[in-house]
Amino acid sequence: MNQLTHVLEQKVDKRLRELGLDQKELREAVRQGQFAFFNCTENHPPIVRGLYAWGETVRALREYLRPKGWMLSDENNYSRVISPDDRTAIAVCTGDENTGVPNATPSNKAHKGPSTEDAIIYNQLELGLPPETSPPARTSCYQNQQVTWILLIHRAANEVRCELSLPSSFGTGQIDDWKERILLEPIPLNDAHQIQITQPEAQDIPVTVKRKK
Repeated sequence: MNQLTHVLEQKVDKRLRELGLDQKELREAVRQGQFAFFNCTENHPPIVRGLYAWGETVRALREYLRPKGWMLSDENNYSRVISPDDRTAIAVCTGDENTGVPNATPSNKAHKGPSTEDAIIYNQLELGLPPETSPPARTSCYQNQQVTWILLIHRAANEVRCELSLPSSFGTGQIDDWKERILLEPIPLNDAHQIQITQPEAQDIPVTVKRKK
């Protein structure tokens, strides 16, 4: 499939606004995840570095988006955040070395399972593509879902590259094609080391005060 790739900052920001998103907040969520990665010491089990980075990115992404009406979902242990109109979802995933590279086809770094496959089959249905797999017994699980975008993140030698992209094909545990890619500005690793966490603006909560009788 021909990929639609947004690279220029003006086009990236315009497309993100159409999705109700902001590049600064997406990059900040990624930065917070990388800060968690670098905050691990040699006393941490090696496997938790990636887990902490993923978990903190998901947490930060939700904290920026939920005040705007986005909703969280952990159905089937597949952690996503869902748009206010219930039509779009975002999941976070570690990508390979092609992440954030124009004219490339990135993929997920680690093997993905049925939840990712189901999400991409639904994407195919919404995009008008013939699903690669559609087991009859699971037809109902593709109803009342959302188109799922992936916030794909790759830590290279001197920078962290990231993109928000719409997967359209799934092989054996791997995403192997994309309908649309929105490449975010890379994050220099020195920024990730010296991160200053910016919290979302607090939302005013109306409080009703009643006089005691």
